[in-house]
Amino acid sequence: MSLQTELTGNADVVRLSASVLDRRERDCHAFAAAKAYPAMRPVARERRRYAPWATFPMGLVMSALDAVEFGGADPDIAVGRAVEESRDPVHPGVTRWVLHACHTYLETSESLAAELAAGGVELRPERRPRVVQSGPPGGSPVAMRALTAWGRWYGSPDGSLVEFRRMRVRRPLGLPDDPSVLAMAFVAAAGRQVIDPRDLYQAVPIPVEDGPRPARVRVVEMGLTDADARVLVDASPEEVRQAYRSSVQPVAERLLTDDRRAPGSDCAECRLCASCEALARVPGLLGLAGPGTHRRTWSVTTARQYQLCPAQAHLRDLRLPAEEAEGSAVRRGLLVHRWLEIAHGRAAAPGAQEVRPCTSDDLPDPATGALGLAEGLMSFEEYEQAWPYLVRHVEVCPLRGPGEITGVVPEPRIAVHDTEADVVVVAHPDLLRRVGGRLVYREQKTSLTERGITEENALELVPQLALAVSLIAGGAFGGTRGTVELEQLTPLSGTVVSFDAGDPGVAARARAVLAELAGAWHREVDFPTEPGPWCRFCPVSRWCGDAFRAEDGPFITVDGLVIDPVTGEVLESEGRTTSRVEAVGDALAGPDDDPPPF
Repeated sequence: MSLQTELTGNADVVRLSASVLDRRERDCHAFAAAKAYPAMRPVARERRRYAPWATFPMGLVMSALDAVEFGGADPDIAVGRAVEESRDPVHPGVTRWVLHACHTYLETSESLAAELAAGGVELRPERRPRVVQSGPPGGSPVAMRALTAWGRWYGSPDGSLVEFRRMRVRRPLGLPDDPSVLAMAFVAAAGRQVIDPRDLYQAVPIPVEDGPRPARVRVVEMGLTDADARVLVDASPEEVRQAYRSSVQPVAERLLTDDRRAPGSDCAECRLCASCEALARVPGLLGLAGPGTHRRTWSVTTARQYQLCPAQAHLRDLRLPAEEAEGSAVRRGLLVHRWLEIAHGRAAAPGAQEVRPCTSDDLPDPATGALGLAEGLMSFEEYEQAWPYLVRHVEVCPLRGPGEITGVVPEPRIAVHDTEADVVVVAHPDLLRRVGGRLVYREQKTSLTERGITEENALELVPQLALAVSLIAGGAFGGTRGTVELEQLTPLSGTVVSFDAGDPGVAARARAVLAELAGAWHREVDFPTEPGPWCRFCPVSRWCGDAFRAEDGPFITVDGLVIDPVTGEVLESEGRTTSRVEAVGDALAGPDDDPPPF
């Protein structure tokens, strides 16, 4: 199917947000294209269910800043009022971040004002956003093409300078030549002020009024967690128009008809979810009875975060700023995964004539000063850290055979809709391949010491394996037979535990593990805190008023196992581990595969 067959209605109304123009190659372009046609509706209609909690913290920041800048309110009072007046309940952790974000923005705004004042320029906040819109000859009331920019607007009293400020959850990320940045500058240069801000996303066409044309346009990115501002555009309107027409307009035109599909976390919000043939459907994948509060995205990382603390899972789901993990175990795991992705990717490269297993030739001894395949991928110090584990990988490399190996795909993203639970399940296998035509799904873990993970307990201790078994058995890859492997690497050993996904007993065990992990999360609406030793690892404890801080010694103990909170290593495992100890590591190192557009 295609956009033309999956949507019906008026295709002459287009409303495009500048922020969607930075879609990465691996993103779902059809998701963004479908959003750009607000007067069309899906042919496969569904009743939209919404989360029973506030899901957009940035909207609360905007409301509070409006009260401060246009009503003179105290920032603390403004945040409290925004939270009180929110249509949906706001988690206490969100409130703490919103308060921090507002103070950070206002402090940074004062610095910007001082810099402009030194050049004789005064800026005032503008309540009404700007929009660029056009229609066909004759001004049809049912046709419109509009380009919008979500953020905060400022202008000089005489209208000669217009400044748009894009807010970023943590810190400025954009570059001056990003399509989204140039599109925002174009809206500032050529846009007209909306008469009633409520019409921006409802009226066709949008009522606007003419005003003085600016002689200077600025686009500034504002960090809301780290106090930082970056001026990305400071140019004349003509310079902005030229840049937009030459490098952005073609991107925008392609996006409106781009039908490339890449299932992932976007699927939960996508208008095409019910009809998209690229999204696999496995009813009952998670073993849950009926839908939860609304359509949501779930992964093993979500489960691990929730297992330790429901509040952590909620704040991570809302993309609140997280402290970046710096422990040596985390860094080592990422380095090993990056090296393996490159090494195994040789077999998946276009034009590759043969499968190339990893060999010792790829891994020169660090004592020689050479980096081999790691050249350009990591520093020499990082290579020294990863090398002992990678040497052990050579012994169990999945591309060694036996059997004919085809279809090698390192680090793919898998998304499946469990239609019974109404949950989009996302997985990130370390490697997919076929051996003699049979699908083999491999996960990989590194640890300083043996953790005692065996065939008897691996599905419970490493739930990525249970998910892999259930995906295969449920037909997510076409057939219902395949093998799931766990590769375990320590500096002294490399071992592989495997499971037959076609075995009914194995499949039943796997489904039980997933139901246990996802069940409480699926019903949760409050997301309470669960303080404990893991708070010292928690990436969002900064926004938690209940974070456990009593244990300040050099080590922490979880389920009787000693963990170094600096490195993340399990120091005394006695050849055993527990589900919660493994959850600490998974929650600490969980990937943020889909960064937000803000």
